[in-house]
Amino acid sequence: MASGASRAAPTREARTAAQHRARTPARTPPHAARAPTEAALRIARARRPATLGLLCALLRHPTVSAAPAHRTDLRRCAERLAGCLRALGLDAVAVRPGRVAPVVTGEWLRRPGAPVLLIYGHYDVQPAGPCGAWTTDPFRPVVDRSHVYGRGAADDKGQFTAHLAALEAWLTATGGLPVNVRVVLDGEEEIGSPTLLHELRRTPAYLCADLAVVSDTRMRDAHTPTLVSALRGSLAARIEVTGPATELHAGAFGGAVAEPTRALCALVASLHTPDGRIAVPGFYDDVHPLAPAERARLARVGPSAHELLAPAGAVTGHGEPGHSAFERTTVRPAVVVTALSGAARSAIPVRAAADLSVRLVPGQRPATVARALRAHLAEHTPRAVRSRLVVLADCPPYTLDRHGPGVTEAARACTRVFGRAPLLLPSGGSIPFVSELAATTGTQTLLLGFGLPDDGIHAPDERFALRNLHRGTETCVELYGALGHPTEASGRSRTECR
Repeated sequence: MASGASRAAPTREARTAAQHRARTPARTPPHAARAPTEAALRIARARRPATLGLLCALLRHPTVSAAPAHRTDLRRCAERLAGCLRALGLDAVAVRPGRVAPVVTGEWLRRPGAPVLLIYGHYDVQPAGPCGAWTTDPFRPVVDRSHVYGRGAADDKGQFTAHLAALEAWLTATGGLPVNVRVVLDGEEEIGSPTLLHELRRTPAYLCADLAVVSDTRMRDAHTPTLVSALRGSLAARIEVTGPATELHAGAFGGAVAEPTRALCALVASLHTPDGRIAVPGFYDDVHPLAPAERARLARVGPSAHELLAPAGAVTGHGEPGHSAFERTTVRPAVVVTALSGAARSAIPVRAAADLSVRLVPGQRPATVARALRAHLAEHTPRAVRSRLVVLADCPPYTLDRHGPGVTEAARACTRVFGRAPLLLPSGGSIPFVSELAATTGTQTLLLGFGLPDDGIHAPDERFALRNLHRGTETCVELYGALGHPTEASGRSRTECR
């Protein structure tokens, strides 16, 4: 065309295409979008010895929240964790006083427009029990070629250490995080998280987030990641039976007065039918049966009775008729007697007690179940003694929204690290903070754990697989990246859980 000649007016189609290009940001090439994540992964792999060193340092703290003698140990561990968060570069790090142990918090909120992810873990542990039952000292970690041993190795110090390592990897590799983060490390989870549950009533800023992630659960097996689809609720209660005004000599009064211990045993026995069904009227009223398709799926992908019972050394299972061992421990309620106490001498005691751990499923409410238990005890208590049910702690069940935030990104992260999408499986455990966070704020929690069925949590010789410590770290690295770039992480093909 000659210089100075007029240009033809653009067609309507050309104008529409130009306007679309102006409104649509340029898509980052896939290799460029992956570059920061790959850099963080390289740092995480290079830092594996340091990650294991941090875990071992945490395991040396005997952080038993149920034992008053360990209050100082809990405080020292909290201070160490606060130092770790500061060293990572997190802001607003605090050691917040708790009823029994501190809550350690920190945040990184420097990514405008990105979602806020709450990372929750707990640094308190269960009592070790008799030291003679352990092969080594429970609070002097031992590392062999495949595992680290010590109380809290899998529950939960090893699992939340993976998150700390992932945060460090991102901050070291890129100078920032792809998503805003709040970290909450609880020192009271094993006793019901009383401080955090109280705090949730006023929803302080450090507990506010768009999504939460918790690694305090286990995988299907060493090769199969698992995203927990539901947690059972819990009701911790004590049956107390009282009789005579003072202890009585068993020889002088035996056979002439009612015995609280025998009455207690009868009450405990009345809670179940001989075949294992819970015999409390109204207990099952709000329990809804699983859809046949879901039962079939769980039977196909869940553990067999042999796999489930083998770590317990049990050959034959027992429980509610008509349900598999896996169903009984995850999607059906349970009443478990965890302790009995009375007189250990040749005397009729004034009082006897039984501790109950009641596990609830979606639809059941702790207060409703407690009323049913009280009514049952009132009907079955002999007239010569008195009984009462004392509720010690409770939390509602939790159900994951399978189509809610974070699920696709979690599936993508697992697929990249493990080579397969995670299974969606229910868990029989309870995490009070997770349940109350959902009930109070509506925040969804991704329960993405790296423990294994044979880790021996709450038992002697608890352990955590080194491979899972490192794969867990890499999964967290991938998850943070996917949550920070959900469109790029998802791409055209959506990764689904199985």
